[in-house]
Amino acid sequence: MLRVFIQNKYTILLCIVLLNVISAPFFSDSDHPGVFFNTTFSLIILTAVLSVIDDKTLSQAASIALMLPCLFFVWQAYFYIIEEHMLMASAVVQAIFLAYMSLLIILFIFRAPVVTRDLVSAALVVYLFLAMFFAKLYLILELAYPGSFSLSHEVIRDKPGLLRYFSMVTLSTLGYGDLSPVNDKSQTLAGIEAIFGQIYLAVLIARLVGMQGASIKRFSKK
Repeated sequence: MLRVFIQNKYTILLCIVLLNVISAPFFSDSDHPGVFFNTTFSLIILTAVLSVIDDKTLSQAASIALMLPCLFFVWQAYFYIIEEHMLMASAVVQAIFLAYMSLLIILFIFRAPVVTRDLVSAALVVYLFLAMFFAKLYLILELAYPGSFSLSHEVIRDKPGLLRYFSMVTLSTLGYGDLSPVNDKSQTLAGIEAIFGQIYLAVLIARLVGMQGASIKRFSKK
């Protein structure tokens, strides 16, 4: 079982992320809409840490140190009344966690000698993590500067998942226009995300194609 996980860790992580992203909205009308989202997001956190953790003590300590407060903030609503300062703290901690996990996975991608299914899955995980990361930044911005988006502050505060939707359509430069940034701060951040998403895809494709070409050359020489 452990060997299967190690060989397919990023593929497993990608499946959990997709389960969280795609399935969570269908549970929004249930009696406990947050349970499914929180459960799958907790699995994302745990699986991500297990995937990136290596033999380096510093990496292990940093991953675990970020994981624990993330898990606390994911489930805090079931123990405390969520106030805006707690929502802000949760968004900050989760943004740092997503950024750190993305960095470690990117390092894994650029250090890999050959292209594998798990490597491609790792690249897709980073892309989805970027969308989640910017969603947290948007939430931080809205809490710090209420009215940064076209929807009311109360709606966004009560349904922060709307910002993840906005982040995804911005990262992919789709942009339906139903939710939009309305001040210079949110507009700048949205522009940065759109540019970053395109740069990431361009660099990623170039890297994977280059790795595949190098692998073919090595194989042909043999």
